[in-house]
Amino acid sequence: MALAGAAIMAAVCASAGEPLRAVASVSRRPDPAYATARPQPLPDGIRVPSYAPGQMPFHPGQELVYQASWIGIPAASGKVVLRPDHGDPALLTAEIWINTNRLTDKLYRMRDYLREDFTAGALKPAEMRIHQNEGRRHDTFNVTFDHRDHVVTLVKHGPRGQQTRKFLSNNPSGPVSGAMMALTQPLKVGDSLHFDAFSGTTRYVFELKVVRRERIGTPLGEFDAFRIVPSVSYLSGGTIDDKVHDTTLWVSADARRLPLRVESAVFIGSVRIELVKVIDDVSAGRQATDSARP
Repeated sequence: MALAGAAIMAAVCASAGEPLRAVASVSRRPDPAYATARPQPLPDGIRVPSYAPGQMPFHPGQELVYQASWIGIPAASGKVVLRPDHGDPALLTAEIWINTNRLTDKLYRMRDYLREDFTAGALKPAEMRIHQNEGRRHDTFNVTFDHRDHVVTLVKHGPRGQQTRKFLSNNPSGPVSGAMMALTQPLKVGDSLHFDAFSGTTRYVFELKVVRRERIGTPLGEFDAFRIVPSVSYLSGGTIDDKVHDTTLWVSADARRLPLRVESAVFIGSVRIELVKVIDDVSAGRQATDSARP
């Protein structure tokens, strides 16, 4: 995804997947996962731990709404909705929408959508679908997670046909399931979390480091927040250049673990995405709640 959408996704998810394009400058190289049907493991020496989920900070029916700006100019909006999966009571479904505004549309139009299904208890991803409509790019991505055989299959459908990649992973995460797992952990300053995340046709291994606790002002009021810095240690089919854009996340330090803000340096200026509204029950008249305020 393009940078603005990636940054919004980072705010919505508080980690994982496509947002990492906001923290890594990538040069592509041939990916062996394209060249063979054999699932590709991680390179030797890269290990990703598994985590047990803690208390879930979000509930089905909840919606988080974000606004993005570039050098102070409103640019885009995003939202994430968590719902029960009516086809399988053991699953939860998260949906994310990203839309540029009319002004930004004149430069670069974006209408992106992501849906991820994951288990309600263990937060294990089951399936993900992404519709990418950015500028002239109109692609669909399907990702499936086979936990029995530890295989993640990523399929891209686009104007040039179909492309498939397969990877071996013992502890895979999707953009939302990985974010949820991170937010359920008992965070404290100095902690580092590592995830093996998949989104689109790319595999990311990245770290979330809690660098400090501080008071910040947001559109929803002031919060005690954890300042979290993400970094990428591995990217499938590419290399991470030395010129890494600075990205910082802020998550509320209370039990709600609200992803409050993300800031990312870009070629010119910076992008800021902020949580502007929390809706506790989407089905109950879509009224904004004041419970997000400190």
